[in-house]
Amino acid sequence: MSIKAELRSNGVVNIAYVPHTTEDAGDLPKWYDEVFSHLTDDAQSSQQEQVKDDSSRPPRKESREGQQEGDVPDGGWGWVVAVGAALIMMLINVVGPCFSIIFAPFLLDIGTSSTTIGWIFNLFQFIYNFSGPLLGPLLAEFSWRSVALPSGLLAAASLALSAFAGSAEFLIFSYSIVGGLSCGLLNNLCYLIVPHYFCKRRGIANAILVTGVSCGPIFGPLLVRYLQESLGFKGATLITGAVVFNACVGASVFRPIHKDSGDSKKSKKLCGLILRVICSTVTNVRVLKSPRAVIIAVSGALTLNSWLNFLTLVPFAVQAAGYSFQEAAWCVTASAVCILIASLGISLLSDFKFFNMRISCMVSTAIIAASILAFSFIDDITLLIVVMGVWGLGVGGYMGTYNLVIVKYMGIEKLIPTFGVTLMLVGLCFITIGPSIGLIRDMSQSYAVSMYVLSGMAFVCSVLWNFMPAAVRYDQRKENERN
Repeated sequence: MSIKAELRSNGVVNIAYVPHTTEDAGDLPKWYDEVFSHLTDDAQSSQQEQVKDDSSRPPRKESREGQQEGDVPDGGWGWVVAVGAALIMMLINVVGPCFSIIFAPFLLDIGTSSTTIGWIFNLFQFIYNFSGPLLGPLLAEFSWRSVALPSGLLAAASLALSAFAGSAEFLIFSYSIVGGLSCGLLNNLCYLIVPHYFCKRRGIANAILVTGVSCGPIFGPLLVRYLQESLGFKGATLITGAVVFNACVGASVFRPIHKDSGDSKKSKKLCGLILRVICSTVTNVRVLKSPRAVIIAVSGALTLNSWLNFLTLVPFAVQAAGYSFQEAAWCVTASAVCILIASLGISLLSDFKFFNMRISCMVSTAIIAASILAFSFIDDITLLIVVMGVWGLGVGGYMGTYNLVIVKYMGIEKLIPTFGVTLMLVGLCFITIGPSIGLIRDMSQSYAVSMYVLSGMAFVCSVLWNFMPAAVRYDQRKENERN
């Protein structure tokens, strides 16, 4: 029996999110069949049931493998999905990138150390990104919409709970755990859903998505500071949570490409569900057998850790230089405007054949490294805002092809596992490198030293992309030998 037939016989309804192809069947570990043998009874009893027409599960893998350009909408309701994803990204990017603006006054008032602040933020990022490997298996069981709606509710609840925090430790639960899981699932889902609705116009659709990504950090700091000045920390955080609740509106438009797609009606007993999710998550890691995936995953992990940890340090560094939090908010806003400009431009250019995504990634990470280094040597607030703008151009350039570069080098069928493994590494780096950055700051009593480390991480990423052509040739040679 083929691996696809075996999976279907055991109740896996969405083959699009199972990382194995039929060619991989011979490489499956022995325990894989043993695990699935325990799931057969519940799954076979519901194989013949029909699925719902009004849900939003993505298309199956076999239909995508033979997919022609005319098989996807490339417009129509796909544009509504892109706008809905952009709305979600705008709102959840108030929760993550605006961490320092939201919580800095509260944390400084209670005398929280840089190490503790680093743990709160980086644990959030760890859970945020570690939800990536879980998302694909969850989408094999549930629809886009069924995952997105509860995540939107939890994201809003995260800020509502944080408004009543009495200590930094409480934020570890309310912000890091609840917010990290919900915002991570929403973020990763939005990056994955848009490429499935477009082919020729994928760059334009991605531009709509990254517009939402950039608008959150542009308007979020200004909104939060205004609310804090008017209502204080608790009132401002509660209202910000109510604003984030509108992510559920964006999630509600995630309807299916094909009307015969839907949530499975098979038995979803907790034990069987957990086993299927764990099996699929573990096997996703096998994509790292490809050096192309290794370069994408490692460079993504280091780049995201570099820019997000830097963004967390900025408000504290600006205040240490003798400026107000309002001026720190302007630094964040200036960077967000430039992120928007760069990400829009890069996304639109990516549809043209002359555009080289690898060179774009190299240049973008080099700009990030240089601007972080420059920031550490400057004291004038005007120059700091300018440097933050340049830094934003680098981040926007990388962000504009964040998901598209995976499609280019790995193919749409490996977008899910590669994206998931990348985020797993990102999460591991946040839980290890992130707190170390705060510790370096506490030991050196200097934000500049921490920024030197972050700049070096971004520079390593720029160098890594030089090896992508060799990785492509290696994988092609291996494939030819296999055939």
